[in-house]
Amino acid sequence: MKYTGYDKTADQRMKGTERFVELCGRRWGMKNLGTLVVRQMRNGQGMSVHATGRAADIGFKDTPQGHADAVEAMLWFVKYYKELGIEEVHDYGGLINGTWQGWRCSRNGKPGWKKWTDTDNGGSKNGRWIHVELASKSNGGHAEDDVALEAAWRALPKPTK
Repeated sequence: MKYTGYDKTADQRMKGTERFVELCGRRWGMKNLGTLVVRQMRNGQGMSVHATGRAADIGFKDTPQGHADAVEAMLWFVKYYKELGIEEVHDYGGLINGTWQGWRCSRNGKPGWKKWTDTDNGGSKNGRWIHVELASKSNGGHAEDDVALEAAWRALPKPTK
């Protein structure tokens, strides 16, 4: 799987992306803060992946348990990124190790985290949500297919507390 970023503007919501957010809500009590939104990136340099329908902002409770749930979710997403078809995860709140960072499926040829700075970042420092970008079927993902996404999700072990 390679990182896609913005490739084309969708004309409808992606069923797999919507199901992903729904499943996050069921497992961790998270809320859908937005999926398909046709707009520029916050830095104004190109279109947002939200315009493709493959990105989701998922809100978590601003409580110690909500933060713990968000960390658990992000680490689970990264662990099973191939199975879930995840290209990118943003830890806007710096909840994992206190570091404001983004994870990508192919960073310098392999998956990994990048620590952000005030000038090189995902655009929403201290945000209380997780940003996730899903891959399309053509890139090994399930963004368009809710049935395949849910089957992949359910086949994986649940996170352990």
